[in-house]
Amino acid sequence: HDRAAMSGKKADDGARALSGKEKKEFDNVVRCYETKQHKKGLKSADFVLKKFPNHGETLAMKGLILSNMDRMEEAHELVKLGVRNDMKSHVCWHVYGLVHRADRNYREAIKCYRMALKLDEGNSQILRDLASLQIQVRDLADFTETRRIILKDRAGARQNWMGLAVAKFLQGQHRAAVAVIEKYEDFRAEERGSEPNLAKYEVSEMYLFKAMILEEAGAHEEALAVLDKHSDKLVDVIGVLEQRARLYTALGRGAQAEATLRALIAKNTENHGYYRQLEAVLGVDGDVAKLEATYDALAVQYPKSDAVRRLPLDFLSGDAFATAVRKYVVGPIRKGVPSLFRNLKSLYADRAKAAVMGEAFAEVVTSLESSGKFPGSDKSEADVAQCLCYARTLLAHHNDKVGDVEGALRTIDSAIASTEPRVLECYLAKASFLKHAGDVVGAMNVANEVREMDKADRYLNSYCVKRMLRAGEYETAEKTVALFTRDGNQASNLFDMQCAWFENEAGRCHQRGGRKNRALKYFTAVRKHYDDMEEDQFDFHQYCLRKNTLRHYVQMLRVEDTLYSRRAYREAARGGVEVYLDLFDDPLPDPAEEEEKMLAGMSKEERQAYRKKLKKAEEKKAKEDAEKKAREEKEAREAEKDGKKKNQVRRKEDPDPDGDALLRTKTPLVEAERLLEPLLRHAADFEDTHLLAFEVFVRKGKLLLALRACNAAVRCSPSSFAARRNVAHLAALIASSSVDASTERQAVRTVLDDGVGALTGGATAMAYAQALVAEARSSLEGALAAEAVKLAGGDAAAAAAKVGDLEVPRSVDDAAAAVAALERVGAGADALKAKLAVVFPYCEAFGGAKATKRA
Repeated sequence: HDRAAMSGKKADDGARALSGKEKKEFDNVVRCYETKQHKKGLKSADFVLKKFPNHGETLAMKGLILSNMDRMEEAHELVKLGVRNDMKSHVCWHVYGLVHRADRNYREAIKCYRMALKLDEGNSQILRDLASLQIQVRDLADFTETRRIILKDRAGARQNWMGLAVAKFLQGQHRAAVAVIEKYEDFRAEERGSEPNLAKYEVSEMYLFKAMILEEAGAHEEALAVLDKHSDKLVDVIGVLEQRARLYTALGRGAQAEATLRALIAKNTENHGYYRQLEAVLGVDGDVAKLEATYDALAVQYPKSDAVRRLPLDFLSGDAFATAVRKYVVGPIRKGVPSLFRNLKSLYADRAKAAVMGEAFAEVVTSLESSGKFPGSDKSEADVAQCLCYARTLLAHHNDKVGDVEGALRTIDSAIASTEPRVLECYLAKASFLKHAGDVVGAMNVANEVREMDKADRYLNSYCVKRMLRAGEYETAEKTVALFTRDGNQASNLFDMQCAWFENEAGRCHQRGGRKNRALKYFTAVRKHYDDMEEDQFDFHQYCLRKNTLRHYVQMLRVEDTLYSRRAYREAARGGVEVYLDLFDDPLPDPAEEEEKMLAGMSKEERQAYRKKLKKAEEKKAKEDAEKKAREEKEAREAEKDGKKKNQVRRKEDPDPDGDALLRTKTPLVEAERLLEPLLRHAADFEDTHLLAFEVFVRKGKLLLALRACNAAVRCSPSSFAARRNVAHLAALIASSSVDASTERQAVRTVLDDGVGALTGGATAMAYAQALVAEARSSLEGALAAEAVKLAGGDAAAAAAKVGDLEVPRSVDDAAAAVAALERVGAGADALKAKLAVVFPYCEAFGGAKATKRA
C-alpha cells in the first residue's frame, strides 16, 4: 500500500502528535507491515504505544498486522479503538476497511473506505482499493463512478482509461465504453504518438476488447472494421479468426465465414465447434446428404482427424450409420485408445443407434476371434491379442450401458483373462460395471487390485479411494489417499490442494454412516474452497487493468458470477444442507442436560470420582498445551538462529478437526441457509437448488419463499415429481394454516392461495397428490407420489403398495431414491427392496444374491 496513505502523511503534518523518535518507529510499523515482518512491526507499535497509548493510527496499524497473523478478534478491537481515538484520520478508516476486507465483510469495508475518502479526498490508493471492492461485490454503478474519479485525477495512465471502459461495458453501456477507448486513442495520439510506450500484446488486447464490445452491442460491421483497421497490430491470431467467423456469419457473408472457418479447421482439426459453425454457414445443417458430402470432402483433406470421422455419426442413421461406426472404431481399437467408448457415449440417446452399435461391436469381436481380422479386412492384425482386448472392452462398455450387467462382466472377464501383460483399463472398466450394478464392495476390491499393479499412479490411487468411500471403508480410504500426500498428512494436505472430489465423497460416506460431525467438516471444507476462489478475484482487479488483459478479465468475472454453480459445490451444499435439516428435525441432546441426568443417577462417591477424573483430564490437556507452545517457541528460536525466515508461515492447527463444533450448532437452519445462499445466486437453473430451498424455508416458516422455490423448481423441470411433491406439501401447509385479522397477513395469504392455486390448477392438496399417483409410471415417480399423499395429510399406504407394480428404474441410484422415499412414507419399502434385489442382483443395498460379501 501507498506509504503516504499508511503513514498518515497528508500534506506536511506527518503522523499526529508523535515526536521524532516515535514518528520514526511508526514509519517502521508501516514498513514492517508492507514487508510482512509482523513481529518486528508489533514491537515498533508497542514502542509508540508505550508513550502514546491512545494514538489512533498506531493502534489501527497494530490491529492490521494482527489481522495478517490470523488474530482477528484482537485486530478488530484494536482498530475500532484506533478509530474511536482518531475519528478524523483517514489512515484509521482505511485500515478499518482493510480489516473488514480480510474478514470478507465487503460492504462494511466499502463504508470505511468512503469515510476515509471524505477525510482525504482523492487518495489514489484508497480509491483503487474502493474500486476493487465495488467490482468484487458487483456494485457496478458505484464502481463506474469510482473509476471516473480515478481517471479524472490520473488521466495519463492507460489502466485508468481501460478501467472506466470495463466499468461502462459491464454496466451494459457499450457505446460509452467504446467512446472511452476511442478518446484514449485520440489522447495518446495527440500527446505521445501512436502507442510508443505500450507492449505489442497490450495494444492488441485493447483493440480486440474494443471489437468485443462492439460485437456484443450488435454493431458487427463496426467490430469488423476495428479488426481490419488494426490487423497489423493484432497478435492473437486464433482469437481474431474466431471473432471474424462469428462476425461474418452474423452479417450473412457466407463465403468469407466459410473461408475463415476452414482456416481455423486447418489450424485445429479436432475442434468440434469449428465444424458445427461450418455446417451452419454452409446451410447443410439437417440435410444428411449434404452433410455427408461435406464431411467426405473434409476426410480427404484431413485423413488423420478424429473429429471428421466422429461427427458424421451424429447425423447418419440406418445402414450408413452401421458402416460408419464399424469403420470408426477400427483405428482406436488397433491403437488401444481407452477413451473410445466415452467418445461414443452420447450416441446412446438414440436407441436404434445403440442397437446397431451393439451388433457392430459384437461383429468386430467375433471376427477378431475367428480370423484375427477386422470385419471386411483382408489383412490379419499384427497384434490380435491387443485388438481383441480393446474390442471386448468396448463391447463390455456397451453391454453395461444398455443394462446387461451379466454380459458386461462376462465380456470384460474374457478380456482380462486373455491378455498378458495385464491391461489396467480392463480392470477399471470392471470396477465401473460393478459400481453401476450396485456392488460397491466388489468395485472396491477390483479398484484396489488395479491400484496394486501400479502404486506410483495417482489416478489409480484416487479411483480406488473413491470406491472405498462408496463402500463405507473410510479408514482404509484415508490411509490409501495419504500415500500421495506430503508427510502422510491427508487431512491438511488434501484441504490445501482443494481436493473437493475427496471431501465430497468422504462427506457422503460419513453422512451415510451417521457420522454427521465428520460429514459437516468435509462439506464445509468445500464451501471454504469456493469462498477462497471468489476471494481470489482481488488479485486480478488491478493486475488485469495494469497488464491490459481485458477480454480475459471480463471472462474471469463472468466465470466467477457462476462459480457456485459448479458440480462440486452443489454436491457439498446439498450434503451439508441435508445434514443440518436432520439436526433440526432430530436435535442432539444438550450435553449439560445429559451430564446432569448422569450425575443424578450416581452416588455421592461416584460423582466425586467423576469430577476428579474431569479435573485430571483438564490438567493433563493444559500441560500438553503448555508443552506444545514451549516446543513451538523453541523451534522458532532455532529457526531464527539457523537464518530461516522469522515470519515463515506455520500451518494453523485446526481447532475442530472432527467437526464436533459444527455439529453442536444451535441454529442448524441458519447454517443450512448459508450453504444455500450461493446456490440461489449462482445455480438458480438447477432444480436441486430449489428443492433444497423449499425444505429450508418450510422449516423456517417462510411460506412465501417456499412458494417461490416451488415455482422455480417447476419452471426448471415441469414434469419433476419431486418438485410437484413439494407443491402438494405447500398446498397442505397453506390450507391448514390460520391467518390473523391484520391486513398485511391477509394480503400474504391471498398471494399464497393464488400462487399455489396456479400450481395445482385449483385442486386441493390431496386431489393434486392423488393425480400424481395416477400419473406415475416408474417406481421412483410412484414413491414420490406416495410421499406427496402423506404430506398432503392422507393415508399413503395404498399409494405405496402400488409402487412395486410400476416400471423399475434403470439405474441403481434412482432405485435407491425410490426406496428412500418409501422409507419416509413408512410403507412399501421392504416390498420394493425385495423386487429390486431380483432386478439388481449385484446390489448390496437391496440384498442382491450376487453382491460381493464383506470380509
